[in-house]
Amino acid sequence: MAVILAGAIFTVVATLLDIVGVLETTDAAYMWLTTPYNMTMGILGVVVAFAVGYIYSKNLEMEGALANGIVTMILFLLVCAPVQSVTLQDGSTMSVLATTYLGGTGLFTALIIPLVSVKIIDFCQKHHVSLKMPDAVPQFLSDAFATLVPLVTCILLWHGLNTLAQMTIGVVLPGAIAGILSIPLTPLMSVPGMFVLAFVCQLLWSLGIHGAMVLSPVIMAPMIQFYTQNAELVASGQAAMFAPIALYGVMSCCGGSGNVLPLAVLCMRSKSEQLRAVGKAGIVPAVFNISEPMAFGTPIIYNPIMAIPFILNPMIIMFFAYIGYSLDFFQPGHLLIMTQLPIIMQSFMPSLAWQNLFIAPMAFVIAFLVYLPFVKVYDHQLCEKEAAEKAASEA
Repeated sequence: MAVILAGAIFTVVATLLDIVGVLETTDAAYMWLTTPYNMTMGILGVVVAFAVGYIYSKNLEMEGALANGIVTMILFLLVCAPVQSVTLQDGSTMSVLATTYLGGTGLFTALIIPLVSVKIIDFCQKHHVSLKMPDAVPQFLSDAFATLVPLVTCILLWHGLNTLAQMTIGVVLPGAIAGILSIPLTPLMSVPGMFVLAFVCQLLWSLGIHGAMVLSPVIMAPMIQFYTQNAELVASGQAAMFAPIALYGVMSCCGGSGNVLPLAVLCMRSKSEQLRAVGKAGIVPAVFNISEPMAFGTPIIYNPIMAIPFILNPMIIMFFAYIGYSLDFFQPGHLLIMTQLPIIMQSFMPSLAWQNLFIAPMAFVIAFLVYLPFVKVYDHQLCEKEAAEKAASEA
């Protein structure tokens, strides 16, 4: 998150200066401002490859977790950005690294390589598959030779698969992996697929399971790819492109999962003491798109009455947002803001387009109207329950 936010800060500044006409995308100052993005989001795959290898090694309680992280990062670079020699216009040659798959487009590869490679290293360690050196050899040399077998095995595996992919289908391994994984994900990454994911997310929430966390492994890589590609388009002076994954962020733009800010307002106006208390406690978190106080306090979880609007309103909001995108009114994002921001800002910051200031107000009105009849029914039930409990205590 820190890497993504750091790159986003500089990109926001560069984009705003471009919007107001202070800089052009071809200016040296603009390129200077976008360089931190290129070295943060632009190499996100390198960071992920190291981090996954390191953390996975620690989870397996392996020795040399840091070394394993370095190994998986090197293997990722070997596959995604092998050194190439290019000839410049003046006839000189230069050794370069291709950056195509170092960012969001290589994220799937950055996840798969560490998981497989660390498992190979773990297998070799547990089964003592290593080069044994005489006792007279210093320990640091012995340890270095001991790691050669799993390291060479991993290099042969990934370098071989990369070469095979290039020879058979004409693309490097990251492109092949992305293509293979896109086959089952393609239906979900469509507009109807977004509505299915929204329904599943909200249904899980109503059953007490954090739906957004469950779906994040499915959503995160395509979402990062979407923002990365749009960032490159905007940086080159072109318009960002819409993709169905953009609708996923709209479903929780007004109070977090279930768009509970209107619910908090309605609860504060209710007759039930319980709902008023929950509304007062949940309204400030909801302004910052944090839904847990309302979800657990109302409660929405295991509550058939409140679960219906909680599941329904995000899909209605997504439908109207899709119309807005189709009419080129709402603008696709190109800045991945991976932190909680207040409503309106959460919708505005990824695109910096004034039109997107209207997404959250639109969502508020829709969610308010959807929640209203159900809150009235639930409020009436709670009032009767509270009156009965009060009468029983007085008796």
